[in-house]
Amino acid sequence: GFGETRALAERLFTAHLLAFELTSLLLLVAVVGAVALSRR
Repeated sequence: GFGETRALAERLFTAHLLAFELTSLLLLVAVVGAVALSRR
């Protein structure tokens, strides 16, 4: 039914949101690391 579709959509969105935040965090760490290395 519609409720199941909505629940599935929310679950997928939450999972992808977590993956997106993890990717953003990794990119942030990479940028900070690159800046730290370039300053040495």
